[in-house]
Amino acid sequence: MVNVITLDNDKGLLTYIIQFLASSNLKIDGGTTDALFDFEDALDQTEMAQLAVNELKQNPEVSILFKERWLPNLFNLDELSQLPEGTLGHVYAHKIKSKDFNPYFYKTVPVVDDISYLKMLWRTTHDIYHVVAGFDTDEIGEIGLQAFFIAQTPIPISAMIVSFGLVMISLYQPHNLKYLMSEISRGYNLGSQTTGKFIAQRWDKYWDVQVSDIRANLGMKAMFSS
Repeated sequence: MVNVITLDNDKGLLTYIIQFLASSNLKIDGGTTDALFDFEDALDQTEMAQLAVNELKQNPEVSILFKERWLPNLFNLDELSQLPEGTLGHVYAHKIKSKDFNPYFYKTVPVVDDISYLKMLWRTTHDIYHVVAGFDTDEIGEIGLQAFFIAQTPIPISAMIVSFGLVMISLYQPHNLKYLMSEISRGYNLGSQTTGKFIAQRWDKYWDVQVSDIRANLGMKAMFSS
């Protein structure tokens, strides 16, 4: 499969690239993430998207998820917040509530093939990754998490966020460039050293499990405070 991005055959994709490069924040268009998900949708036909699916399906645990089209069950933040301190559900619920986030902020797409399934799998579990991997939800924390994800699962949107994030921070927040580079390095190293694939986990089975135990079970290095 050959996919070369040119002005003639990928005008839509280039439009989203321009939007990213013209913005100083990953949440563009008035603070929403709509353009981010539109951009990800525009990457569906790239060679990288199919290569990511092919690589992931070589992992037996992930291959089963693809066959079953598993997605996490819906949850109630109030119920999760009542779980014991330190459990994934408790930590997750309190982080989401403290930042006044909507846990269902993501754009949904019909699951009609492997690529659309991978997008929904990533979108429905993304915020959990922040908790377990220990990255903040600000711009630099998001880029660091995507570097972690690149090391584990090289899906197109992660590579684009890291690439464009580096450009945007360099242009609009140059005082944060060293911090950004340290978070990219930390994320990629942590992702490379974590033996358990995040994308392979059925995360809704871990709500009542201590985050420290989840990290240990996934073989994560102690590169951050628990």
